[in-house]
Amino acid sequence: MMNWNFSTQNFALRLPDANKDGDALYQLLSQPRVMAHIPKAEMTVSAQALDELRRVAMRFEVRESACWLVEGVFDQQLVARIGIQKINWMTDSAQIWWELSDSINFSVLAEVVPAVMNFCFDELQLHRLEMRLAAGSEKHENYLKQIGFQHEGCLPAQQEFDGKIIDLELYSFLAQDRQKN
Repeated sequence: MMNWNFSTQNFALRLPDANKDGDALYQLLSQPRVMAHIPKAEMTVSAQALDELRRVAMRFEVRESACWLVEGVFDQQLVARIGIQKINWMTDSAQIWWELSDSINFSVLAEVVPAVMNFCFDELQLHRLEMRLAAGSEKHENYLKQIGFQHEGCLPAQQEFDGKIIDLELYSFLAQDRQKN
């Protein structure tokens, strides 16, 4: 049986626990800027975190997605949530996403994201990860480029959010590209 929890030097990445992670998740996801790059609305009541945790658990059980809470090893504070979704076992691909607290900077991502990618490539045997961001999410686009993701282009009118049609920028990373970085 595969262990889905792992750690880096400074962070523990673990699957969420619906019985204990609701408050911390709500605190993270109630901030509008945390999800503006996805785009997704922030949570407005704490019960939404419990619903989200239940949805995440159901999607994980059928192997459609997985998400990890990223906590500091020493202070055990939740600093981010990162996951994969739309796992396609026929093409060995998935979409990666993240929601970052204000305490996250590139050095944290440079430690955490490669660990998630290695798990996806080595343990899950995926060959392609992609991320879709709302056009104009420069900070997140720069993070992806620094990690080694390649910009593939813009997907026009991919999503409706908050009464607006949203274009999404598409970035990808292939398992074979790990040797190049």
